[in-house]
Amino acid sequence: MKDKKKINRNPFNEKLIHRYYFESLYLENLTYKQKLVPSNLKSKISKLNLIIPEDTVLFSGYRSDFTIYFKGDNDGIPVEIKWSSKEFKKSNQINALKNKNGFLVSFDEPINNEIPHVKLDINEFRKWLIKRIDTLWDDSVSEKIKTKVGIGNWVVVLRGEGSLKNFHKMIDHCNQKRIPNFWAFKNGKKVMQNLLDLSIEDEIIFIFAKTRGNERSGMIPNSKEPLEIIEIFYTTIKEPYYMNRKSTFFEKQRNDKRFKNTLKNRYSDLTTLPINERFWPHFFDFKITDSFQFENKVLKRNEMSKDLRNKLADSSNYGGILMSLSSVDSKWLKGNIRLLKR
Repeated sequence: MKDKKKINRNPFNEKLIHRYYFESLYLENLTYKQKLVPSNLKSKISKLNLIIPEDTVLFSGYRSDFTIYFKGDNDGIPVEIKWSSKEFKKSNQINALKNKNGFLVSFDEPINNEIPHVKLDINEFRKWLIKRIDTLWDDSVSEKIKTKVGIGNWVVVLRGEGSLKNFHKMIDHCNQKRIPNFWAFKNGKKVMQNLLDLSIEDEIIFIFAKTRGNERSGMIPNSKEPLEIIEIFYTTIKEPYYMNRKSTFFEKQRNDKRFKNTLKNRYSDLTTLPINERFWPHFFDFKITDSFQFENKVLKRNEMSKDLRNKLADSSNYGGILMSLSSVDSKWLKGNIRLLKR
């Protein structure tokens, strides 16, 4: 009947499964990850290096849902994800997966046995959805109307003059190009755990600092020695997470001769460095809302909560990764930074 209007009974598109698959491959344990790849790749999954969404580089214009790379392998493997394997019927998709040893992922049994297949566990998907629904909701709202309910608080601690110089070089570069400020992280489960929880308008405090006492190569979580502050930036997130296929900005800033010589033996120009060879492929964009320079000023770690001391140390010791702050610790940090400005 023409007057019969039905509600949409399929509110979820394939991007939701993509998100589930992407997060699970990065963040779940080895046994769980082995269920997400075909049998010929189970033994290699512990060497997973990088997952690239919607990659067109390798497949002559065909855009796979994901391309996965394993450590030591230069060839990426295309992955196609469908609700049902019946939807996997386009010849360019089938040929790309055949030619590049790719595989199909769906919730049902395959109808095309020529392609390796992974059947997702719908109960595991439901569990993931229950755990992540708040983040998914906030992301959806912020993407559509550019706002979010509740603002996350994060901190990044970086030590050494090199990191601060690179930060300023990034700011100058972005000002010249008239593009948003950006930062990037290395691969790693601890990095991705927090990076995938980042949302639009979250606040990040970047702290560039020195340690005192017997702390040298690593910050000691239980240390109550003062943390000498050099410079601080208050920022808000504009683009929470993306993978930059072209930027080798931070690779070019690195001063490690061994690193550069090794790469230059294989690539004449670092701008041609493949994404799976890059040290910093995971990005986010932000806006600087305020910044402060200090001289002979310290944050008193003996007055911090134990959790805050641990998070500042973890951020620094893992190369300046994101660490979430409780409301109480965020207020303590901001309050004590205000005291330093006096």
